[in-house]
Amino acid sequence: MVHKTAQRGDTLVEVLMAIVILGMVIVGAITMMARGLSAAQVAVEHTQVRLHINAQAELIRFLRDGYLQDPQSAAGQEWLRMFNANYANTTLSASGGTCAVSAGKTPFYLVQSGSTVTITNFDSALAPATSATPGAGLWMEATRSSSTITPAYVDLQFRACWQGSGSAAQQQTITVVRLYDPAH
Repeated sequence: MVHKTAQRGDTLVEVLMAIVILGMVIVGAITMMARGLSAAQVAVEHTQVRLHINAQAELIRFLRDGYLQDPQSAAGQEWLRMFNANYANTTLSASGGTCAVSAGKTPFYLVQSGSTVTITNFDSALAPATSATPGAGLWMEATRSSSTITPAYVDLQFRACWQGSGSAAQQQTITVVRLYDPAH
């Protein structure tokens, strides 16, 4: 008599468990890739904002240096306008890290056309924006030193606020630059 040995294969339960485990691994890998791409997008946006802030800071330095070379030049007159007008009041205030213009401040940004740089009022309705560029989600607030401090200075608070595409959270960056004005 010939005995048949039973061949044992995978049961339906084992196959289903293997498919579930494989599915969980695939979903986990896709989730990690999506988070990585989101983090990379946020980093790119922050880098672009930093470049805009640096460009605005260079334009402010251009105005200050133009004033120091020739107070009657167009750059010198814009520096005086920014330094002496309500753009640079002596009241230090902050909006508590929100994406709003600080109370009592006149927000502005700089626009360059050829070799001319002009101060432009910022429309606070444009913050936050979908991207932070000068005039749309990026602005400056200036605080002038008191008259008893020599040399005079102005603290420029560069504020950027935007709705990040790589993150559901609102993004913001605040940078402060202090420029001295030995002429005042």
